[in-house]
Amino acid sequence: METGSRRPLGEILLEQGVLNRAQLRVGLVHHHEAHVPLGRALVREGLCSEADVLRGLSEQLGVDAVDLERSPPDATLLGHIPARIARQYRVVPLRREKVLLDQGEREVLHIALPAPVSLEAVDAVRAVSGMPRVEAHIAADAALNGALARLYGIEAPAEPPTPAAPAPGGPLLLYGWPPVTAVLITRLLRRHGFQARIASPLDVLHTGPEDVVLAPLQSMEGLLAGEVHIEGALIVHGSSDDEGFERARLLGARGFLASPRDEELLLRAVRRLRPHPLAGSPGPPDPASHSH
Repeated sequence: METGSRRPLGEILLEQGVLNRAQLRVGLVHHHEAHVPLGRALVREGLCSEADVLRGLSEQLGVDAVDLERSPPDATLLGHIPARIARQYRVVPLRREKVLLDQGEREVLHIALPAPVSLEAVDAVRAVSGMPRVEAHIAADAALNGALARLYGIEAPAEPPTPAAPAPGGPLLLYGWPPVTAVLITRLLRRHGFQARIASPLDVLHTGPEDVVLAPLQSMEGLLAGEVHIEGALIVHGSSDDEGFERARLLGARGFLASPRDEELLLRAVRRLRPHPLAGSPGPPDPASHSH
């Protein structure tokens, strides 16, 4: 159940036809920005259902999934799992059954818990229940939260608060982009009511909390040298792998662009930090008009 050779959940969902590459990229950005499991990020973004994620996790982990609506936990088995164990591991009892093995008939306790299944949770249930064999199944977080509340009066853990978006400020600041890319980003943003302008290094270093800066990862690393953090909210562009996300995290980035030319991703990142475009603000001159 705990193995270092698991196939990535995203690849499994791609093979199952649940997602396409662009949708997976959106989910990965949310996953790394919000520090939540990929499956939860995909559901939050409306890219797939909890049932889709559960099927993918079942294949990834080699553990059967259970629908707690169709196979509800057995309240008569609560004595096998004390509330402290249920709370610690988010686990509920499903059923008991007798199975025939080579060494004779044995009782099995089936339990449901969230993915990924840990051996520690199964061992803890085995120890407190006294059952010789415990079989784990994974269930959706929402269904488990409901079952724990009904059976034990255990409330779901609070979601970490989402950082507050800055108040509307001036134009978005573009720093370190090649001229052609800066023109493209400016035009994409303007089509949706957002103003942007080219920023100098001093502009970036003197940003306030209401400012939003869009920049390539490498440019910001060069400007900040890994030691300075700006007050403005930072959206960076870099490679969408673990190294790229980690470098962005070290810079304090609040948003991540796998591609600045991807209009959907660009607008998602900007709207998280600047929900409403500036109304009635005159835009900066189009850089293309000064290219000659």
